[in-house]
Amino acid sequence: MTTDSHSVRAKLSSAEAARSLARVALDVLEATPLEQVAPVSRLAGLLQAVTHGLLTSGALAPELDHVVDRAVEALKAKPASVLKQTVPGAVRHALREVVARPVSPERRAVLTVIDREPVRELVRALLLDAVLDFGRKASAPVAGMAKGLGSLARLAGGTLRSQGPLGGLVGAVSDEVERQLERRAQEFVDAALGGIFGKVADLLSDPKRAAEAAELRLAFFDGALELTHAQLARELMNADVAGAVQTLKAALESVTALPQGHALFERAAQAVVAELAGKTAGQALEAWGLKEAVRAHVEPWLAERLEALLGSQPFAQWLDERLAAT
Repeated sequence: MTTDSHSVRAKLSSAEAARSLARVALDVLEATPLEQVAPVSRLAGLLQAVTHGLLTSGALAPELDHVVDRAVEALKAKPASVLKQTVPGAVRHALREVVARPVSPERRAVLTVIDREPVRELVRALLLDAVLDFGRKASAPVAGMAKGLGSLARLAGGTLRSQGPLGGLVGAVSDEVERQLERRAQEFVDAALGGIFGKVADLLSDPKRAAEAAELRLAFFDGALELTHAQLARELMNADVAGAVQTLKAALESVTALPQGHALFERAAQAVVAELAGKTAGQALEAWGLKEAVRAHVEPWLAERLEALLGSQPFAQWLDERLAAT
């Protein structure tokens, strides 16, 4: 190391010099227009490269498996505890307030979401079962009257049903009644389905019933908080999170590899900086209310990194080479 480089390095490698340099670096950065700090095209290219690299590295799925396994083990450690005991009270109360806020979506939007074929099939099957069950139970009093005729009448009735042409006729009539009941029930359910979805949409979209809809959401929310850690662990294992991520990963890989993929990321980057066009980086941070927080955390971190760099042997070697070149 030359005398000149030794003298320069001695002046740069102190903690005070590193802190001063960190302040200067952040001052320059804050005064620089945002378009120069993060040009849209360069930001888009960075986002695309990072996303594509992460997806194609092969490390995402195994790491996610480890995350899920650790979460399951943590939940199993307290199987009897419920989620309500884990979520801080302040967070829980804030979430309840958000869930309880009156919301009245537009009726057509509600129908677009809920009136789907799989949902219709589910509601139809449940309603049909209920109607058929009611129809069968409604005929029970008639059958009960026969029981009052005594054992001889019941024996005669059984004989008629099991022997001869008359018995076949009784069975055929019973089967026809059952078929008619099912047909009429299906017609009733099919006609009622539209009205059911319409009433649900009315309930969810009517501003006058916003309080009732909020109570329904709160009931679901409170029910979710009553789930035990063991139940959550079991559902997490059954969810096949890794499989779902693998499917999304394959789709995103194809998007990032497409020629038009860069345009997609460029639009995303443009959306981020569009509202801050013409501002410096410092003004952008101030607009987000982050300037003081970022400065308070980044400046000491940057000073530590600079002090380590300026005091390192690779920096000393680089400094010697630069001074020798001049």
